[in-house]
Amino acid sequence: MKKKGFTLIELMIVIAIIAVIAAIAIPGLLAAQRSSNERNASASLKTIPTAQADFRSNDRDNNLVNDFWTVDVQGLFSIAPAQSDGSALTPATINDAIKLIEISLASADCEAADAPATYTSKVANADLFTTYQAKGSYWYRALLNDQSGAVATLLAVDTDSAAAFGACHHGDRFAFAAMPSSLNSGKLAFIVNQDNTIFKINLPGNYALTVTVATNASTTSTVVNTGNTQFDAWDYPDKPLASGFTKMD
Repeated sequence: MKKKGFTLIELMIVIAIIAVIAAIAIPGLLAAQRSSNERNASASLKTIPTAQADFRSNDRDNNLVNDFWTVDVQGLFSIAPAQSDGSALTPATINDAIKLIEISLASADCEAADAPATYTSKVANADLFTTYQAKGSYWYRALLNDQSGAVATLLAVDTDSAAAFGACHHGDRFAFAAMPSSLNSGKLAFIVNQDNTIFKINLPGNYALTVTVATNASTTSTVVNTGNTQFDAWDYPDKPLASGFTKMD
């Protein structure tokens, strides 16, 4: 008996059903992945204040000043403390680094080697230990100014001229941001400062982030942010809640 195959109409019906199922399921899967990325980003950003508290109270860079590390993210992993005579200890291996944050967070620093040359003898760029890449499709960076006071406060200043780190610290404040690689990766950006409060903001439909990371200490990363006016100057805003941010629980 000759077996009967599928007719063209039957095949078209099967394909149509699969297409309908995919149209329903795929957006849900993408939304679930974005939500997962956003949760991971806010959780990763939350580890920075903890690292900063340790850094400041225990003088992790041994510069004899109780200050925060403010110039970049990766230094919170890569710094090697100065030796007892004050000379630099270049962290030639991962064992020399202070490692106050995860290496995956350090390698997601989208500014990479943009810090002052004066501290490069004391900090190995994360690319010595890993490859710069987004963490869970999010990039992280230090913000430049704090606008929350009567006047703008520069967040990376020189607090330890004798140790010659350069403009890398601040005595009582810091601010960092987490931003998705694209809107397909996440629709929220986050900021945190020394108060240990995470704020989030919904990104506009024209948001885009282009990151070209440094390859070594002699090159400079390029970070181009569009559509997100709150970060145009890479500032911690005057009033986050009035700038479109909402406080996370």
